[in-house]
Amino acid sequence: MRNARLILVEDDAFTRATLGDALVLQGFDVKARVATAGEALAAQVEHDPQVAVLDLDLGIGPTGIDVAIALRHKNPKIGIVFLTTYKDPRLIESNLPTLPEGAIYLNKLEMNSTSAIAGQISAAILKPLMRRSFPWMRNSPLSALSTLQIEIMKEIAEGASTSEIAKSRGVSEQAIDKSIARISKHLGLPKSADSHQRVQIVRAYFENKGQGV
Repeated sequence: MRNARLILVEDDAFTRATLGDALVLQGFDVKARVATAGEALAAQVEHDPQVAVLDLDLGIGPTGIDVAIALRHKNPKIGIVFLTTYKDPRLIESNLPTLPEGAIYLNKLEMNSTSAIAGQISAAILKPLMRRSFPWMRNSPLSALSTLQIEIMKEIAEGASTSEIAKSRGVSEQAIDKSIARISKHLGLPKSADSHQRVQIVRAYFENKGQGV
């Protein structure tokens, strides 16, 4: 939608600048390019945007989801587009709130052109509350993982041992070993020795965050 009012919420300065410029070239009226939740809410008050394009991970503090919920509180029909490297938001933290109704979730690494992103932004403006499914709910190995299994993946990636994970959760090491085996199976990882299995899980974790190792 040409000249639609847009705010961009992205904590990486380079991405904020380049993506903002690209969206201007696509015909959007980019009213503000901001890095934090507070700046985003101030930009909404000042510019009354029709759509917000948000990164999911904004560093320390509120996430993009928190910001989107706050934007919707003021304007229930603002279009919401998440543009992130995370294939599943639970990889940030397990207790995130539900994405706002009608939000569009795009993976930066899978979008092959700015025009494709622009098309999705236009869809969010035209039908901001349309029921939509999300990528991690469709044909993704992560969709089969429970929140607990996502948390264990994260702890493994952070270097915690089986005994440390078991102690922190008040369960036996055997229970954690079984969880690790189920995680590997859901991710389609080949059976291997425990140390190699952990390496594979760590690799899968960072790949799904968009941070290949």
